[in-house]
Amino acid sequence: MNLLPGMAELQPQVSAWRRDIHAHPELGFREVRTSALIQKELRAMGLEVITNFCEADTAVIGVLKGKQPGPVIGLRADIDALPMQDEKDESVPYRSQNPGVCHACGHDSHTAALLGTALWFSQNRDKVRGTVKFVFQPAEEGPAPGGAKKIMESGILSDVNYMLGAHQTTSVPPGVIMTRSGVVTASGDFFDIVIEGTGAHGASPHCGTDVVVAASQTVVALQSIVSRRLDPMQPAVLSVCSMQAGEPGTKNVLPAKATLSGTVRTFDETVREEIFALMEQTVQSVCAIYGCTGTLDRQPMFPSLSNNEEVAQVVLAAAREVVGEQNTFVIPQPSTGSEDFAWYARSIPAAFYMFGARPAEGPVYSGHHPKFDLNEDALPVTMSVMAASAIKLMQQHKEK
Repeated sequence: MNLLPGMAELQPQVSAWRRDIHAHPELGFREVRTSALIQKELRAMGLEVITNFCEADTAVIGVLKGKQPGPVIGLRADIDALPMQDEKDESVPYRSQNPGVCHACGHDSHTAALLGTALWFSQNRDKVRGTVKFVFQPAEEGPAPGGAKKIMESGILSDVNYMLGAHQTTSVPPGVIMTRSGVVTASGDFFDIVIEGTGAHGASPHCGTDVVVAASQTVVALQSIVSRRLDPMQPAVLSVCSMQAGEPGTKNVLPAKATLSGTVRTFDETVREEIFALMEQTVQSVCAIYGCTGTLDRQPMFPSLSNNEEVAQVVLAAAREVVGEQNTFVIPQPSTGSEDFAWYARSIPAAFYMFGARPAEGPVYSGHHPKFDLNEDALPVTMSVMAASAIKLMQQHKEK
């Protein structure tokens, strides 16, 4: 391991930030406490702090200008948590104190690590050629359309030449860095399908229109879209994740309304639109058969994320210097997960990488699990890779 000088010494402070944020999680666009903490710490570092620049009013950007000319580098962290209960043991001192809200995806570590990176640069200003913008973004987990889109629409990053982002993974230990050129993650869309009919007594189904049967058949029919209606060479996922009809436990009332909810993931924009066109057709056709009406409500989230090849190669080169060739990996294929960093990468040459954060002992839980936790030894590693990548981009831009 070859951490940048001074990074290891920052770990206690960065871990303290991470635990504070973890104990006080906040949902998308409501990260008031988290935003205030970020602003306070950035100002203490002597950075310019920009707020209230877009509709996402919890977003924060710290600006550090170097004495030497150079590019503008954007470094991003997501600051929001998930709407789920933290089920870690009560003995864990940083367990969530907010019922029903939990940092179960590692955004607390992303935020703390970016604060740590800002602190390191503030202590090593001679390393900065140009300007670094530290972007603390709300609502990566939603609600739609997420915070990245709102930040980009504000124009605040119109001067950024390169953008970097990172995400933890507990699948590998600290000291492992992974990325790739080209497509990294799928687009993400959510949907709700509302099916309405006429309720009836369970003993007299002919007196109504059975939305339970219509909804069930709709689920089955939707599965044939990917398996039978799309080009098999175009990967896609269509998942119905919940189905609600009637009151739980009711045994003699046929409800008048059913709701299906789920997600669609694709890597191609044409396929993405085709799927929703076929979903609309399917819902209408199935509902007509059963005498019901169906409404498809699409909630577009993020486009597919694609890494710029030049920037991705810079990250890989920086990672090799920090963690070694043996711990730097090119991801073999894209993930069907989605990530709103894609909004930055659509307009700015950008790269997104994964850093290992598997706990040293005990059970290992992946993101979005109620007992999720990570290894804080990962923090100075990703800080070093992020800072080293930014420095390389500054130098490379100068040479152009």
